[in-house]
Amino acid sequence: MYSEFINIHYKNLIRHTFANFRKSKLNKEKFTIISNNCWGGMIYESFNLIKQSPTVGLYILPHDYLKFISNIKWYLNQELIFIKPSESKNGAYIKNEIKDERFGTYPVAKLADIEIYFVHYTSEKTATEKWNRRKTRINWDHILYKFNDQNGCTNEQLEQFLQLPLKNKIVFTVRNELKDSNDIVKLNNPLGLSYVDTFNEPFGNNRFINIIKLINDL
Repeated sequence: MYSEFINIHYKNLIRHTFANFRKSKLNKEKFTIISNNCWGGMIYESFNLIKQSPTVGLYILPHDYLKFISNIKWYLNQELIFIKPSESKNGAYIKNEIKDERFGTYPVAKLADIEIYFVHYTSEKTATEKWNRRKTRINWDHILYKFNDQNGCTNEQLEQFLQLPLKNKIVFTVRNELKDSNDIVKLNNPLGLSYVDTFNEPFGNNRFINIIKLINDL
């Protein structure tokens, strides 16, 4: 656990230290990342850019995320309705299967028939304000949809994501059994997990992916 903490701290330091250098390599500064977890927010911070997506500092479980991005403009027009964590349809699963020990300490909201877990927010007010403000920054002309194999995601759900008619999409996975695709990035996981942990998703260029090129090609 201590070594994992040091690894995360080191990656955060590198992420912020070289942010302006990475930013200088971009051909655009306005683009939107719709992500099932915190990766999008990490990318904006890695390039010292304003956050241009409502899906920052939160996570959405795979089945709900697929519904969300399949009809995203409709969902974004719905109102966030905050509920008690004990009322969450996925609460037991999150605590017992995903083993999120923080569940119950952060805001949980319904967006029509899906749930959103604002894991990096301390109040419903802040979560609502940032969600609504960042919705207005979405750049529909330069948008990337990102998914990974975290939070109980099945291979069938990954395949479902790959079949969606979205121009720019990417999957991070450690699963070698998935067929190769231009939209799949297979990563190693130093923690030995059967999925890609958020902090092991790439925020800059590495041997698996060129994040700068990915953004420049949007």
